[in-house]
Amino acid sequence: MTRKILAFTLAIVLATALAACSGGEEETTKPESANPGAAKTADNASATAGPVDPDELVKSFNEIHLEVLSQLSSNPRKPVEDRLTPIWREKTKVIPDIVEIPAGTDYKSWLQMQILANTVPAVIANQNGIADDPDNLAMLKNAGMAREITLDELKRYMPRTAERLADLGVTMEQWYQASVDPSDGKLWAIPSLPSPLLKEEYRNSPYGDSRLGNGGYGVWIRDDILKKIYPDAMSAAELKALAVANKGKLKLEQILDIPIHNLDDLYDFLKKIQDLNLAENGHPIIPAHLQYENSRGALYWSLFSATGLHLSQAYPLIINESKNMYVDYQLTPEWKNYISFMNKGFNQGLFGQEFYIQKNEQRDAKIINGEYAVVNMWHPISANLDKIRKEGKTYDWRYYPIFANELDPSYQDSATQYFPLTTKWNSKVINPKKVSEDMIPQILNWIDWNYSTEAAILRAWGTPDMYTGEGMNRRYKPEYKKVEEYKLLGKQDPTGDGWYYGIQGQDNTMTNPEVYGLAMADEMGYVYSPSVVYPFSESNYDQATIVNTAWQQHNLGKMTLYAELPVDDATLQAKAEYEAVTNELNHNLIAPQNDMLDNLIVKAITGPVDKFESNYKQYTDILSSPAIASGIAKQAEAWMKYHKLRANFLKKLN
Repeated sequence: MTRKILAFTLAIVLATALAACSGGEEETTKPESANPGAAKTADNASATAGPVDPDELVKSFNEIHLEVLSQLSSNPRKPVEDRLTPIWREKTKVIPDIVEIPAGTDYKSWLQMQILANTVPAVIANQNGIADDPDNLAMLKNAGMAREITLDELKRYMPRTAERLADLGVTMEQWYQASVDPSDGKLWAIPSLPSPLLKEEYRNSPYGDSRLGNGGYGVWIRDDILKKIYPDAMSAAELKALAVANKGKLKLEQILDIPIHNLDDLYDFLKKIQDLNLAENGHPIIPAHLQYENSRGALYWSLFSATGLHLSQAYPLIINESKNMYVDYQLTPEWKNYISFMNKGFNQGLFGQEFYIQKNEQRDAKIINGEYAVVNMWHPISANLDKIRKEGKTYDWRYYPIFANELDPSYQDSATQYFPLTTKWNSKVINPKKVSEDMIPQILNWIDWNYSTEAAILRAWGTPDMYTGEGMNRRYKPEYKKVEEYKLLGKQDPTGDGWYYGIQGQDNTMTNPEVYGLAMADEMGYVYSPSVVYPFSESNYDQATIVNTAWQQHNLGKMTLYAELPVDDATLQAKAEYEAVTNELNHNLIAPQNDMLDNLIVKAITGPVDKFESNYKQYTDILSSPAIASGIAKQAEAWMKYHKLRANFLKKLN
C-alpha cells in the first residue's frame, strides 16, 4: 500500500511540474553565450538572408561541448589511428558528450524525469522513440525544451544539406514542409534525409536491388542438422556455389528448396530436430529460438511474415477495404494461430524451458556455443562461426524466408512502397534551455556537416588517400586491403587495428557516435558504398543479402512505388487528427494495460496447451474492451481520411 501511495504522490508532483513547464514565464536561467563571434556572423547572415559559407562560418566558432542523447559504442576496442574524428571537429568545432537511455527503460518515463529535473540533454539525437514520437515531442514542446527551427535557418546554415537534397530532386522547402509538426505547422525536430531511392539513377543501381520491394523475416538454420532431415536441401556452401555460378543473381524459386512453407511445416521440422536428440559441447541442442528477445513487442518484429498477414502503415491495423476489414492484427485468426504455434512449441520443449526467463546475453552465449538449431535472423551467427572455425568444426548456417507468401494487393500497403520526402528516424531536437541563441548557427552547421555528401563518403570509405576512382568505379588501394575486407566482409584483424581508422565496418559492432551518431538512418548513407560498388564475387558473398534480394525482387514486379509529395493544409490537418487519436489510443488506452498484456501473452505462450483458448481470450479481451475497440475504430476512421487525402499527393515512380 505504501508503494502505491508513494507512486501516486510522485505522479502528482510530476504532472504539476510538467504543467508548470507548459506555460507562464520561464524561470530557468538561460545558457551563457558560447560564441559571441558567431552571433555577429549570424546577424550579418540574417541581413542578407542567403546561405552562409560553412567554411567561413566555422572560423568564427569557439570549440564547444554539447551533451547529446545518442547511443554509446558497446565495443571496448578503439581505433589505433582514428582519422575521422579530427575531421569532424575541424569542420564543426563541436565535441558531443554522448549520453544514452539505459537499456530496458521506458522512454516516456525517462523523458518525464529528465524534464522534471531539467536534465534533458542539449540535443536529442537518438535513433527513435522521442523526436519521432508525437506524444513525447509534445512533452518537450510544452516544457519549453524543444526549439522551433525555421525554414530560413535551414536555408542559411545548412547549405550542404540543400545540395544533397537537390541531388534527389527535393528542395529545402519540400523537405521542411514534409517534416513540420502537423498539429501546428512548425518544425521542432530536424529529420534525417529522404530515401535516395527517390532518384531513378539510384533505384536502377545495385543500391536499389537490395532495398526495393517488400520482403519479410527469416531464420538461420544449422546446415548440418538441416541435411540430416532434408538431405536434398542445399548446404550453405551449395547455396553459395549456386550464387557464384549465377553471378550473385538468384530467383526466389532457386532458394526455396526446403519444404517449410507454413507454421505446420515449421513445427514438424523443429519436432524432427528434437527427435534427433543432438548435443553440442555436452549440452543438448534446442530446436529453435525464434524471437529476437523475450518481449511482447518482439513477437511482432521478430517473425511477423510467419503469420501471412500484411500490416498497413497505420500500425497496428490490418486493412482490407474490399472486406470492410479494419482490425488490430492481434485480434486476427492468423495472429492467434501464430501464438498457438508458439504455445505448442514451448510445451513440446522446442524452444527450451528457459525461453521466457533467460537474459539476452544467456541466449546469445547458447547461440555462439551452437546450442540452437534454428535462430532468428537478428541473432549473432557470425560470432558462432568464428568460434567453431577455431574449434575445427565445419557446419554453417542457411538463411531461409519464413514465409515467402505471395502478395495480396487487396490488403492495404502489401503491394506498395512509399518514399516520403523526410525520414523521422534519428531526428534531432535542440533544447533551448541548454543552448543559447548564438549557438544555433554552430549547431546547425554541425548537423549540416553530418548531413553532407563529403561526410557520408568519409563514413563509407575513409579518407581520400585510401581509394581511387569515383562513383561505381571507386576501389580501395592495395595497401588498404584489410580495410576493404573489413568493409565488405566484416573481417577483423585480431592482431591489428580491428576498427580501421575509426571507420564502421559491415558488422556494425564498433561505432563512433561522434562520427556516426547523427547519421544512423539508412537513408543517410552514401549510395555508392563499398558493398554497392564492388562487383559480386565469391569473396564478398553475403547470404542474407542474396536471399532477401531474391525475395524482394520477386515481389517488386507486383508492386507500385510512390514518392510522397508535400501535402496541402487539409491533408496536414487530417494527419494531425490521425496522430492525435493514435496517441490517445497508445498512451492513454493501451499503455496503462501494458504490464497486464505482457503477463497475459507470456501466460498464453507458456501455459498448458489445453488452457490456450482461455488464456489467449484473457489477452484479447483487454484489446477488444469497449474503450480500446472504440479507440481502434477512431484510429481507422482518421487514418482512412488522411490516406485518401494523401493519395492526391503521391507521385508514381514505376
